[in-house]
Amino acid sequence: MNQIDKLLAEWHTLTPEDEKEFSKKIASDYADMSDEDKTKFEDEFYAGSVNAGAEAEELIELLTVRNQLDAILPYVSISSIAKEYFGKSRQWLYQRINNSKVNGKPAQFNKDEIRILSKALNEIGKKFQETSISLINT
Repeated sequence: MNQIDKLLAEWHTLTPEDEKEFSKKIASDYADMSDEDKTKFEDEFYAGSVNAGAEAEELIELLTVRNQLDAILPYVSISSIAKEYFGKSRQWLYQRINNSKVNGKPAQFNKDEIRILSKALNEIGKKFQETSISLINT
């Protein structure tokens, strides 16, 4: 565990009252570092911030997909979508919708799978519209 990870782990345990004191401690520790240690610390901090940003973007994308699907999930057959559009099982599709862990990693849609899902929903939507119109015209 690098120095940034240790500080982050400690930061997660702080109460709001302790945060100011913690910030002073970090500033003091940083001031006491050699130029070489400061550079290493800054590099680790930068790498950690890039990684945190990427993780946040993935989480936002996942939550966005899940939230968008929540409104329609009760009305569509996930099993049919999985089989007809992806050639996969219902469980496979639910794993991606719910970001379930598969082999220790979260299952997610890739860009092509998002396009396929969008196409499926468009086609299903058209079927709903056509059925609705035919009911009125009979």
